[in-house]
Amino acid sequence: MSGIRMEGLTRRFGSVAAVDDVWLDVADGEFLVLLGPSGCGKSTLLRMIAGLLEPSGGRVLLDGADITHVPPQRRDLAMVFQSYALYPHLSVARNIGFPLRARGLSKAEIRARVGEVATMLGLTDLLDRRPRELSGGQRQRVALGRALVRDPGAFLMDEPLSNLDAALRTTTRAEIVELHRRLAATVVYVTHDQVEAMTMATRIVLLNEGRVEQVGAPAEVYDEPASVFVAGFLGSPAMNLIDAVVRADGAVHGCDLELPLGLDAGVPERPVTLGVRPEHLVTTPLERAGLRGVVTAVENLGGEEVAHCLVGAARVGLRGPRPLGLRPGDRVGLTAAPEHLHLFDPDSGRRLAWQPAAASTNA
Repeated sequence: MSGIRMEGLTRRFGSVAAVDDVWLDVADGEFLVLLGPSGCGKSTLLRMIAGLLEPSGGRVLLDGADITHVPPQRRDLAMVFQSYALYPHLSVARNIGFPLRARGLSKAEIRARVGEVATMLGLTDLLDRRPRELSGGQRQRVALGRALVRDPGAFLMDEPLSNLDAALRTTTRAEIVELHRRLAATVVYVTHDQVEAMTMATRIVLLNEGRVEQVGAPAEVYDEPASVFVAGFLGSPAMNLIDAVVRADGAVHGCDLELPLGLDAGVPERPVTLGVRPEHLVTTPLERAGLRGVVTAVENLGGEEVAHCLVGAARVGLRGPRPLGLRPGDRVGLTAAPEHLHLFDPDSGRRLAWQPAAASTNA
């Protein structure tokens, strides 16, 4: 397998920068997920790595070799598309073996290699079928097989599970993770689905308007979001974000809000955006509550419930085991431990670093 490096990679469409000065290293054997909302530049970035789009600036390197202007077919990379892109008139066996025929391998070599990959993916009994005779999950495995048979330096996957139903997505997601573990393959994977990113990635790259917001392990980007964007994108429901002020008493204050931060008194006063995840809020008597609000709706998620509340003008979600014992219209008191509170600069949106006895900023 191979490592990939992006150096200042940029792609403009007219005056719009779809990808803007991206610097990234993908280690040999890593499963790197490009995550973000529609239009953030993740698929454009993947297509530049694949050679399907010419960069407006920057370079792509594969194992240290500059491949920026190398044609796609000569890059040691295999692409798996959202639409599968199978040949409808060819059997599963011929679809999988197509890249090997293009290389001029013998029929015996192709048959042997296709057999290996089909066994690996559980496709042996389907080799004589046409794509129209397959389910969505089977077609996706055929597309994976066609990529695997090439034994490429790295796999590039562009939202490969988005056309599958929920149950198939879960199954195929587990299959891809197991495949990555067995092959120690280098994978760059594009998705807008945070569940896919959190469960599959060794590292996640959060993209926003063509720029990298944060890079880190799944637990890192979830537990320590670098910006309001990351905090608001990850999580279901997303992190609660409330306009507030840190005051000299070492607590954060707002409308119907007063939570201690575990800071010594005398800290500099400043406006902040307070963040707290719904699962880190707990109910408490109103007289001891750090947040006081009114329940507006309660959602049943099976084993859990989400209560939507109004705290001042801020909408706040509380997530916990069912039943929470709350109904719309109830007055509710909430609190959270200082270690579960996040502070962000209200102007830049970037995370603020703080710890007991001091408060400082980190862009």
